[in-house]
Amino acid sequence: MDVPERLPAPARVVFADDDAVLRELLGALLAFLPHVTVVGEASDGIEAVRLVARHYPDTVLLDVDMPLLDGFAAAEVIRSFRPRTRLMLHTGAPDEAKRRRAKALGLHLLDKLQLKATTDLVEKYAVSDLHSLASDIEPLVLLALAGRAEEGVLVLKADESIPFYNPAVAAVLDLPFPPEQVSLADLRGRGVLGLRADGSQYPLDEQPLARALTGRIPVSDVVYLRSADGALRPFTMTSLPFFNPAGELIGVGNYVTAARVPADVAV
Repeated sequence: MDVPERLPAPARVVFADDDAVLRELLGALLAFLPHVTVVGEASDGIEAVRLVARHYPDTVLLDVDMPLLDGFAAAEVIRSFRPRTRLMLHTGAPDEAKRRRAKALGLHLLDKLQLKATTDLVEKYAVSDLHSLASDIEPLVLLALAGRAEEGVLVLKADESIPFYNPAVAAVLDLPFPPEQVSLADLRGRGVLGLRADGSQYPLDEQPLARALTGRIPVSDVVYLRSADGALRPFTMTSLPFFNPAGELIGVGNYVTAARVPADVAV
C-alpha cells in the first residue's frame, strides 16, 4: 500500500469568498487558530482552484455564490484532483436547495453568520486529518469549466484520457461518482452509445466528443440515451476543442444538457 506523503503541521488552508470584507474578517479569525496556516484566499472559484493547485492545502472553504465557478463547481474540480483535501462550503443564504446540493456532494454547508462554528470545524479538521499531497490539476479542466460549470461537463485530453467529469455527466453516462480515472477507450468498453433522432444507432466514435477530438473543430448534436428507468431521453452534446499557444490540440470539453424532444420523434 502506498503511504501518502505527509505535510508538517500546522494544516494548510485556502478559503474563498467574493465579499472582500468577509474575506478580511475570516482571514483574521483563521489566523488565530493554533493548528492552521492560511496559504491562500480567493475572490472567485477559478482563483480558488488555482490556489489549491499551487499550495496543496489540507482544507478548503468555499463560498457557494462566487463568480466564474460557484463553490459547488469548484469543489467538484478540487475533489477530482485532490481527493484527500477536506472541502467545506459556506453561504449567507443556506436554503433547502443549497443544502440538498451540498448533501449530494457529501459536504458541510455552513452559515456565514456562524463564523465561530466555521473556524471551530476548520480547527477540528486541522488536528484530526492526515495531510497529504496528490496529483496536479489539469489547466485544461479550468479552461473547459470557465463559465459553463452549470452544465454537464466531461473533459477529454488529446491522449484520450479523461481527467474530469462532473455529477451531471456521471448520471447521464452512468459513470461512477466520485470520479474514477477513465479514458475514451473505457467509455467504448462501457457501451456508451445512443440513438440519433431517426432511431438509428449512434456509436460513440461518431458522436461529437470523438469527432471534435479527431476533426479539431466544434461539433454539436442531439444524442438519445437510455436512462435508468429504460426511457430514451435526448441530450444536446456540444464538444469544443482547446489548443495551446502553439496551436496544438490539448483536449476537448464536452458539454451535456437536456434537449427538447421534437414533436415528430417518438421516445
